[in-house]
Amino acid sequence: MAYASNGELIRAVMQSPKVRAKLAEVADRKAATARQIAAVEAPDVVIGRYDGTRPKGRSYARITAPADYEHGTANLERRRILGRAVAAR
Repeated sequence: MAYASNGELIRAVMQSPKVRAKLAEVADRKAATARQIAAVEAPDVVIGRYDGTRPKGRSYARITAPADYEHGTANLERRRILGRAVAAR
């Protein structure tokens, strides 16, 4: 298949089932690690995960947590749950 531009080629690759499956696999693994950390340190934290496509066609898988726990507030200690989950193997 011929592509008119590199952008079209990149879009096709990023939207392929294999790339989406790998993104989901890595995100699921990191989300599980984040949930383990949260279960010990902050059981009320909800760790979310969802997939999407950016406007120019790149796929992504995102892990979310409340910003208060990730960055801390004046009343809440910084936990950095997502940062530690991503850094873990």
